[in-house]
Amino acid sequence: MSSLPVDALVRHWQEHIPFNQRCGFVVSRWDEHGVRMEVDDADGLANGAGAMHGGVVATLVDTVANAAAITVGAFEPGTQVVTVSMTVNYTGPARGHLVADAKCTARGRSLCSVRVDVNDTSGALVATGLVVVKVSPP
Repeated sequence: MSSLPVDALVRHWQEHIPFNQRCGFVVSRWDEHGVRMEVDDADGLANGAGAMHGGVVATLVDTVANAAAITVGAFEPGTQVVTVSMTVNYTGPARGHLVADAKCTARGRSLCSVRVDVNDTSGALVATGLVVVKVSPP
């Protein structure tokens, strides 16, 4: 069994998942402490009020949580990572550059609980997420 190194995971998440590419998600950190993903506000991601659409923020929470559920150095090709449940609480409008930090807070045999904080350009918290992720080896 061969695990993927971190740089291969980052490339996979950014370059081989078309939806992540379309949204413009960029992985800026992936280590044993968690995962950080970032996205810039764009016209195609806006809501009617000029902020980033809540669905984009929820998708960012979901995507970074799934990445954080993977143990660095243990992810093998063919592993399935699936969201079981997700709660997102919005605390303010999401404008500008968003940074989402995710950390696995509890890990069972196949389920991981992940906490996500999303901050905007000014550092203000715009959303929090609690995500349960199932990780199934190949």
